[in-house]
Amino acid sequence: MPNCQHTDRSIVHLTEAEAAALLPVRCGDAHKGTYGRLLIVAGSDCYTGAAALCTLAALRMGAGIVTLASTPRVLAAAQAKLYEATFLPLPDNGAGQIAAQAAPLLLERAGAATALLVGCGLGLSPDGRILTAELLRHAPCPVLLDADGLNAVAGRLWLLGEARQIPVLTPHVGEMSRLCGLSREEIKADPARCAGEFARQYRCVVALKDADTVVAAPDGRLFLYEGRNAGMARGGSGDVLAGFAAALLAQGMEPAEAAAAAVRLHGAAGERCARQRSRVAMLPHELPDMLGEVLRENGL
Repeated sequence: MPNCQHTDRSIVHLTEAEAAALLPVRCGDAHKGTYGRLLIVAGSDCYTGAAALCTLAALRMGAGIVTLASTPRVLAAAQAKLYEATFLPLPDNGAGQIAAQAAPLLLERAGAATALLVGCGLGLSPDGRILTAELLRHAPCPVLLDADGLNAVAGRLWLLGEARQIPVLTPHVGEMSRLCGLSREEIKADPARCAGEFARQYRCVVALKDADTVVAAPDGRLFLYEGRNAGMARGGSGDVLAGFAAALLAQGMEPAEAAAAAVRLHGAAGERCARQRSRVAMLPHELPDMLGEVLRENGL
């Protein structure tokens, strides 16, 4: 990514109420198909929890049908905890990760989906790189990339331009460094500039996660959430955020607003969790439950 100069920019600070107001209205005559079909491609033998966390989060954020597609071992772990999700078994590559030969089946199922989430706990492998590229290129619905989905496009950023709809990326600072080639220090010095320039250059939405999180749209819009909740600084928090954002995409929200609302509501859930559990003891799997309190308090 080329160096760029600072520019004047208007940064939106969504309130909790404003973020909640962006969510789709729940109609009395709705059915499960009304609120979207989310296909999640996630998990590996070493990261079964990541797949379960993002799936749980997507269910809590109101997606109508959530399908977790993964290896048999990942699905067995998830099925014991997730009663409302559906599951799509995929072949294992022999190393506990989804095999590249799953691509045709995933693309077939993507045809009926309203959004895809790819990458949480996927693992680093040539198979994952192939699957991510195929889904980005050919899925007709919006694709959200997190974790190893992001690592799969690092060094191959042209893939973002081949997506049929604007993709959403949810990198932490280390993943952003691998994507854009800047050091962590350079990114942290001006995260809004980094995320904004990347979003414009590669026609994507970027939710750059750190103590404060910036969401940048390709049209120049910037959203900032100044969370600074140390209780969120643990593995799994990002998987929950990815599930929240993907569920909103599946329900038809515009990508930048889906990401911005998810970030703000994720932060609000974290604030309540810290008050009830403490910043030391709070855990990511508690955030979806706390989201319910946030939404109830905001009339949803």
